[in-house]
Amino acid sequence: MPQPPRPVPLPVRLLGTGVHRPSHEVRSEELDTTHGRAPGTSFARSGVRSRRWAAPEETSSAMAASAVAGALDAAGLGAADLDALVVSAVAPEQPMPTTAVLTAAALGIPGGRVAAFDVNASCVGFLTALDLATTGVAAGRWRRVAVVATEIASKGLDHRDVECSALFGDGAAAVVVGPADPGDGSAVLASSSAVWPEAWAACRIDAGGTRLNVTTPPADPSAYLFRMDGAALLRQVARHLPGFLRDVEERSGVARDEVDVVVPHQASAVGLRYLRERVGVKPDAVVDILEDHGNQVSASVPTALHHAVTSGALQRGGTALLLGTGAGLALSATVLRY
Repeated sequence: MPQPPRPVPLPVRLLGTGVHRPSHEVRSEELDTTHGRAPGTSFARSGVRSRRWAAPEETSSAMAASAVAGALDAAGLGAADLDALVVSAVAPEQPMPTTAVLTAAALGIPGGRVAAFDVNASCVGFLTALDLATTGVAAGRWRRVAVVATEIASKGLDHRDVECSALFGDGAAAVVVGPADPGDGSAVLASSSAVWPEAWAACRIDAGGTRLNVTTPPADPSAYLFRMDGAALLRQVARHLPGFLRDVEERSGVARDEVDVVVPHQASAVGLRYLRERVGVKPDAVVDILEDHGNQVSASVPTALHHAVTSGALQRGGTALLLGTGAGLALSATVLRY
């Protein structure tokens, strides 16, 4: 049976990256004391020594605007140079208007200047939004697009569950993308996403939508809080990720052990160890910022990407595999030449 043709690389370039780290640092020792845990429990169960949680004035849109401003500054651009703004967030700042609209207002973007919309694809939301932005730029619909993930996970944690309580951090991170100039070598080589919905119950927030809310409240108020069966989710990842990565490898034409930098979702210490040891990437190529950031939901991948760029791990001309895992189970990946 003939194989489908390999996708053509898209001439799209990452122009700049930026982050917003919330003001309040929360160390694991503090969580142990606050929640009556034996000393060292929070770190031992999560692998996270410290994380940032948003202060009351640090709204989702304020954090997103800060991260986008940083990415624009790195790109040598201003907010008025954008044609589109795409925001990823598992929990929006409010049901309407969208967090993207609120972020555009915070950036002072003139009316009628940009398209602005939200994407919610759980922890792979940034990669989903990046795929949309990349396609739009490559098609000529937009010239410059800001993609930002902004997450305040701290407001949805059940502190009776040590794993969830200690694992998550807040934050926002952004990229600005635009067309690659001929000869500069930058390109998006492949993007792919897939879901296995039979695993939907492993990672969820049951209340807060149209089914359970203040009008039709849940019997247990903790339904508004995050629930995760980490072991069940990891089993699903171990079952499906190898085949998913083989497909991405074939699409991109870049072997996984030849990628210069692997930028994964900072799911957990166990998940990152599995990635380094079991899927065939170079262990020292994996960007691991979990210990001092925690799992920042969809902001994890762009925050780790910003770290790779600013630390010099990812240089112009180098290749990167951006890899996300999320509730669903959802898997998403982008291979690019920076």
